[in-house]
Amino acid sequence: MARYGVYIVAGFLIISELHYDIGSLVTGLGLTSVVIALAAQDLVGSLLSGMAIASDKPFVIGDFVKIGSYEGTVTEIKFRCTRIRTVDDTIVTIQNSTITNSEVVNYTKMTKRRYDINLNLPLETKSEVLGNLAIKLRGILEAEESVNDDSVRIYFDGMDSNGIKMKMYLYTPIVNYDDFLEFKTRINLLIIETLEMENIKISYPGENVYLLEK
Repeated sequence: MARYGVYIVAGFLIISELHYDIGSLVTGLGLTSVVIALAAQDLVGSLLSGMAIASDKPFVIGDFVKIGSYEGTVTEIKFRCTRIRTVDDTIVTIQNSTITNSEVVNYTKMTKRRYDINLNLPLETKSEVLGNLAIKLRGILEAEESVNDDSVRIYFDGMDSNGIKMKMYLYTPIVNYDDFLEFKTRINLLIIETLEMENIKISYPGENVYLLEK
């Protein structure tokens, strides 16, 4: 920077010795600088954001992330933009200035995932049956190797005209998305098999149909 400063000062001295109007030249350079600065504002912002991303490293190539409304795998990180490949196999280019102003969720850095299950049981289900169902489901879920120890929670959240609300949640160390989908399928099948063994059916929202005679 000092070297370039010397060059600039030397240039102005040479122009002054050649009897040019330095004031007009400085004014013209000032206006030009303003125009260039405005035109390059977004570019500079993206470059600075790229430097911040490179420094903070909220994600690296290969991470599965959510940036704004986009989800996908990071394929390229540049100083001006970042590219991710979505689950639809589409490449999305996002300006780094947009990324620094958005919430970034890095699923790859997760150590566990939470899975919530909501069941709507018939109102006529007896309390004893409900209690036994909760005990059996807890035992089955806790016996699963892919379920974190002491993470299973089962409770009745309330009831309404559509049925009794039974809610469950648990944690699993499976963080890969495809593996997590397979895990959810396995857990759902276990719950369905338990309901079948207990002869309990899922309750559906009811609808009343009225026929009016003319």
